[in-house]
Amino acid sequence: MDLEGVRSFLAVAKHHTISKAAASLYVTQPTMSLRLRRLEEGLGFPLFERGWRGVTLTRQGAYFLPYAAQLVRDLASASEVLGEAGQGQGRPLSFATVARDQEDQLVVGVDSWLTGRMTDAVVDTFDAAVGPHGFRITGRPAPTLIDLLELEHIDYAVFYSTGTGDAIHARPLLRDRMVLVHHGDLVLDGERESAVREALSAHDFLLFDNPVLTHHAGVTTRLIDDYGLTRFRVVDDLDVMLSLLRKGGTISILPVSAIPPDSRGDTIAITELGRFSPEITIDLGWHARSGRVAEFDAFHAAIAAAIAARPAGPDATVFRAPPSP
Repeated sequence: MDLEGVRSFLAVAKHHTISKAAASLYVTQPTMSLRLRRLEEGLGFPLFERGWRGVTLTRQGAYFLPYAAQLVRDLASASEVLGEAGQGQGRPLSFATVARDQEDQLVVGVDSWLTGRMTDAVVDTFDAAVGPHGFRITGRPAPTLIDLLELEHIDYAVFYSTGTGDAIHARPLLRDRMVLVHHGDLVLDGERESAVREALSAHDFLLFDNPVLTHHAGVTTRLIDDYGLTRFRVVDDLDVMLSLLRKGGTISILPVSAIPPDSRGDTIAITELGRFSPEITIDLGWHARSGRVAEFDAFHAAIAAAIAARPAGPDATVFRAPPSP
């Protein structure tokens, strides 16, 4: 994606006119218009509408705006961190200074939705195998982890699977499943499809609208179609979703592993969907050309064993054995 085009889009969204946006970036209006046209062509949808009130965002433009702002902010932050120490007041310690002795570490990625459940098991596994200074862990959305495996930037990754590219290998590690999440006052029989449909039709459905879940859009689309969902409240943060669930009047369907164990209690409950619940496979992936995967079988078994060894309690039945090869 053209970064200058994204910056131009943000400038027009801020100033509401192309002329003021162009002046703020010290470019001409034709240059600004060309950047915007190329960005819209690349995205495949219009970002602005031109009218007597000036330039306003389209529906797609309003949706794209927070992602564009986050992209530019992330790149600016990375540039600041990666700069040499001492370049200007307030510059943080150079990342190169911090990380120069960590180049030989194994890098292990964990799906953002799984960090609350899987991180302890992953840490235990690699700490036992290579020691506390022999690895580091990064939490990222599943599509990013797959990209980083393909780019040989990370050695292993634990993520929800909906298929991977040819450049990486992945093996089922565990199975997760979708459950109803709702206020504790609501008592449901998840084995009765009619009861589930009635509950879903009587509550606002909290739809998690976030790039983290675009990798799993097939599951979400199936649920919306199967249950005929029409009443939505859109959220893009799990903590916000849990807060709304505590207030009552809302319901959602989530991977059970995504629900923090300490959030369940009198105010938030889960209901198993029984035979109506699609299962999700959690994979351990590695890069096909990586020279650091000789111990994959041992890591695979150790992570599964570490999960199984978690103390008995609310988490004891979260994960199931992986599907047969």
